[in-house]
Amino acid sequence: MRANLFAPILIACLAVAGPARASSAAVDEYLLAVTHDLPPVAKEALQRIDGPPRQLLAVRGYIRADRQLTARWSWSAQEIRAYEASDEYRELLASIDAVRARFETQNPGYSLYANTTARSLDQQLQRWNSNPSVGVIAALLQQAALRELSGKDYPAHPDAKATLRFANFLREWRPTPAAPPLASPGLSLHGRSRAIDFQIVQNGRIIAPTEVAKVRSAWEDQGWARKLATAMRGTRFVGPLQSPNEPWHYEYAPGARE
Repeated sequence: MRANLFAPILIACLAVAGPARASSAAVDEYLLAVTHDLPPVAKEALQRIDGPPRQLLAVRGYIRADRQLTARWSWSAQEIRAYEASDEYRELLASIDAVRARFETQNPGYSLYANTTARSLDQQLQRWNSNPSVGVIAALLQQAALRELSGKDYPAHPDAKATLRFANFLREWRPTPAAPPLASPGLSLHGRSRAIDFQIVQNGRIIAPTEVAKVRSAWEDQGWARKLATAMRGTRFVGPLQSPNEPWHYEYAPGARE
């Protein structure tokens, strides 16, 4: 499980936030308003997210995706099976094998493990609902939304203009100190096998895992982030992910020229 790195920051922020004039019910009403025009797949996913704060944070991701939301939406189980039988999937596996062979040549005694399984919407929802850091950032956004509705001239019941203002607030809000550790459910590139997580292996033992708590000690201090990036040069993999900082996370771009 990912470490909860945001808890001290949340406590400090809530301590200075002061009493908000707007109520959580007002935030809920504006949340409902900004979801009105979302595609059905996003609305259905929201119904499976636990609590308004996590829903609000997910909606922020959907609003930021804008017109690309449907094109990025995670595949169904049937679509995943079809992809795994395709030439493109075989090309992905061949590209991973080539990166692994290069990495092993450059780093004798070490190898790469790559998770190529597409991450279903069910898995994304489960992680979103249980991840502590997502919960902390969602609570920060909830407090920011309360301040937004209290500090500006918003009508008690959202009209079209006020709904647009609140949507823009969600789009522009930036969490501190880092972005959520997960994409909004349905928008993870893992949902279309476009994101691949790599781990460093020695004698069958993972020594650089996909854990936020290990970014500095395993990936940066021991140089594995740089070594993996070196092995990726000139391939169809783009990365690593910068926000949040995940040196193991690369996007597969099948149309890229090697």
